[in-house]
Amino acid sequence: MDIRKELVCLNPRQKEAVLHTEGPLLILAGAGSGKTRVITVRTAYLIHTGVKAGSVLAVTFTNKAAKEMKERVKAMIKGENGSPVISTFHSLCLKILRREIECLGFRKDFTIYDTSEQVSLLRNILSDIRFSDKSFKAESILERISRTKNDLVPSGAAPPDKPIEEISAMLYPRYREALQSLNAVDFDDLLLFTLKLFREYPVVCEKYRERFRHIMVDEYQDTNRVQYELIKLLAGERRNLCVVGDDDQSIYGWRGADLGNILDFEKDFPGTLTVRLEQNYRSFGHILCAANGVIRNNTRRMEKSLWTERGTGPKVNIFKAADAESEAEWVADRISMIRFERNVPYEDFAVLYRANIFSRPFEAAMRSKRIPYLVVGGTSYFEHKEIKDLAAYLKIIANPSDDLSLLRVASAPKRGIGTSALAVLSDFAQSNSLGLLDAFGKAREVSALSQKAAASAEALFGLIARYRDLFNKGRGTGMGKLLKALTGEIGYRDYIVGLYKTPEAAFKRVENMDGLIDSLSYYESAEESPSLHGFLETMALTELMKEKEEKGGRGVTLISFHSAKGLEFPVVFIAGVEEEMLPHRKSADRDEDIEEERRLFYVGITRAMNELYLTRTEHRSRYGKEKSSLPSRFLQELPDEAVKKIERFENLDPEQEKVYAKKFFANIKAMFEN
Repeated sequence: MDIRKELVCLNPRQKEAVLHTEGPLLILAGAGSGKTRVITVRTAYLIHTGVKAGSVLAVTFTNKAAKEMKERVKAMIKGENGSPVISTFHSLCLKILRREIECLGFRKDFTIYDTSEQVSLLRNILSDIRFSDKSFKAESILERISRTKNDLVPSGAAPPDKPIEEISAMLYPRYREALQSLNAVDFDDLLLFTLKLFREYPVVCEKYRERFRHIMVDEYQDTNRVQYELIKLLAGERRNLCVVGDDDQSIYGWRGADLGNILDFEKDFPGTLTVRLEQNYRSFGHILCAANGVIRNNTRRMEKSLWTERGTGPKVNIFKAADAESEAEWVADRISMIRFERNVPYEDFAVLYRANIFSRPFEAAMRSKRIPYLVVGGTSYFEHKEIKDLAAYLKIIANPSDDLSLLRVASAPKRGIGTSALAVLSDFAQSNSLGLLDAFGKAREVSALSQKAAASAEALFGLIARYRDLFNKGRGTGMGKLLKALTGEIGYRDYIVGLYKTPEAAFKRVENMDGLIDSLSYYESAEESPSLHGFLETMALTELMKEKEEKGGRGVTLISFHSAKGLEFPVVFIAGVEEEMLPHRKSADRDEDIEEERRLFYVGITRAMNELYLTRTEHRSRYGKEKSSLPSRFLQELPDEAVKKIERFENLDPEQEKVYAKKFFANIKAMFEN
């Protein structure tokens, strides 16, 4: 590996960050400043200087980022001295828990519950305690339990001040006990239990400290309290900790991210070297001027100012429409105009908005103009019934204690074990200190069950036991074929087809089912030591870290601010730059919430590479009523020299209009000729 070639390509600040290898390092990486390159070159440089590759740990937030980093580092070191550990927080903690969780009273074959399974479990608990107040939704309770875990608030630490908090505090211990009885954990537990291990078993913590002697954390501004404590414990007295992030892009406070982690890093780790990456390689100067002008109004931030050598480029355009439909129509027209004028592909355009609910008028406008588009966000592949059903079969095969999965498979497809029969079996299991699956195996001993229900329960027990043996004997070979055989044996294909009225809908479900089987087969071929547990872990973590959809090849991207973070587009439209939308009305009362909204706007601005358009309306329909709209306060913070207010096509001078018209008709003619 010739690391000198990589170092030559870095600017002075990037190079300074790479060469600092001992002690705490804070890299303040502004938007578009090449932070991924810095992290990967720094990793390769550590290995080049003699650090054992396996003792280098790089942690990030998404599977996509981890994969990209792995590929870049691999290309640089070319197998030299092994491979560093590059992982998401959850994947890292999962691997640690698979080795160490027995210390906490769980078996190593624990199941990871996703959100829908957590909600089902909470509903069961609410039913068991006969909680009749329907105003408290399981989803809301789960959200508060999750926040309690991630903020490291001990159960009962402070008296709740709201009814929803009171019921959540009451249910938290029951929820925790229920998960343990099922030998299951949720996604928050992956982090929380690893922290618990490190705190309560110093020998375990020391083992991982010795292994990971150099630690890097990407997107540090998005870490929560648990992640902060984990990293601090792993770094230990050695303090070879490098964190990379941008406080100006901290936009996940609503889900527990603690801005203080990055703002207080220098105080928490005395002797920190702070390197600011301010040269932007993405955007033109006017776009960066607008971004700097907005974000400098935040008080809780570390000073930095983006600059570029690309030139100033076009000014940021601001357009006011009459209403939401007119706004969307103008955006669609502008996209058509730019496309015909400059032959820009549709994939170069993005429309950003505050939340996914605002996509509707833009979808309608794109359809009316016959512009292909992609809405990022929507139903996850893993949320489809057929996927969750088959995943439940695999989970109960892998973990016999997973009662929630057993309850799902008992009626998918229906086999004569109704809710009353399940209640009888559940009571029998509790009375005899049995797992629910074991109760299924002894169903003929339960006098309250009908012969048909008992026979069906025992048959299901036998099916699961037989496939457990098959999966265990196969040790990861032929698992896709086993799942296909299972679906055939239970008649699942016919069952799923029968649920849908149209052939098209049924075909889509069958396609999804076949896709899961193919995914299992692909997993087998790609992994060195495949296992059913390994596949379920991959599946669970993929859903947790659900990646942003790729923009390439499928038209204009319609996307929310939060989903757009980390992406870039040549031409960006930011819609709804109005009070009550940006900043959101729920954030108007607290200064810290306004600052997060401003950071959200900053993230949106810095997605634009070449052109940026900001749109707003005079009137907007809210809750079925047409109301006047006020321009966002953030518009007043944009520097005058960076912006230009426009009407429909008034920013084109007469000569440009002639060029546009000529190209427009030439393209129309070409379309007819082809």
